[in-house]
Amino acid sequence: MPEIAQPSPETATAAPIFVFVHGMVSSSFYWTPVVRELALLGHRSLPVDLPGHGLDASFPLSYQSPQDVPGFTSGSSPLAAITVQDNVAHVIDVVQQARRHGPVVLVGHSLGGVTIGLVGNAIPEAIHRIVYLSAFCPSTAEAPSAMALSQTPEAKKDVPTPNPDHSLFLGMDGVPPGIIRFNLRSADKEALEDFRMTNMPEVTLEQMLPVLNLGMQPEDGAQTSVADGRVEAETWGRIPRSFIRLTRDNVISPALTSKMIDDADRLTPDNPFDVHSLDAGHVSVIYQARELAAILDQLA
Repeated sequence: MPEIAQPSPETATAAPIFVFVHGMVSSSFYWTPVVRELALLGHRSLPVDLPGHGLDASFPLSYQSPQDVPGFTSGSSPLAAITVQDNVAHVIDVVQQARRHGPVVLVGHSLGGVTIGLVGNAIPEAIHRIVYLSAFCPSTAEAPSAMALSQTPEAKKDVPTPNPDHSLFLGMDGVPPGIIRFNLRSADKEALEDFRMTNMPEVTLEQMLPVLNLGMQPEDGAQTSVADGRVEAETWGRIPRSFIRLTRDNVISPALTSKMIDDADRLTPDNPFDVHSLDAGHVSVIYQARELAAILDQLA
């Protein structure tokens, strides 16, 4: 277990610092509206770029205009070599540094839930509170990974069926092993509408496009999705924890959210999730940054 960085005497009673971990094909830029709203409430926060994301992301020429979609689909990527352990080590380093300046509230969105859970397994003493924003929280042998959770009956309950003929997702055929790719710059209106209905159902296409272009990137590594991300009762289970449900989420369905919360609460019944809700979609929650910041303000 990593050595736990200790806060200095003058910061031991400081206000918490929010550390944000993004989801798949996203980056620290996604959190900008939330960071702004938290700052207006007097809070410090630090959005993390996982390895290969943000300014370290790969945007090949084949993805630029005019696009070479077959070339982009089949091209290699350094993200294929990045493991969940790489993500966890990176976030542990950030948390350790941030903790020197005050207690850390660790927040993960979507696939970022796997990373923050494993960080909680490793350094529970360094985390003041762990917050899942509609994020994966594997805790059982039957569904030990995000991929396994996404294949449960609960994951498919009351969510729209993707359009296989018009999709921003470039599929698995022709994509190198270990890579997931989306053509977020596609002009296919049916594919964009399919993505909107799944990820951002309560906003317009015009509102969705800035999120695709500023807060997301077209590819990610696949290893975190299939890695064993189970949380541990003895370590992670000691951390105060919260789950923010998104009631219009078609990626992590309300039924799957309930399953993950119930499974984790059975693992550590003496330390259950503190549950909050927002009427928002999986990605479009960013358009409710003020409401989200108000919930986080309560958890600080």
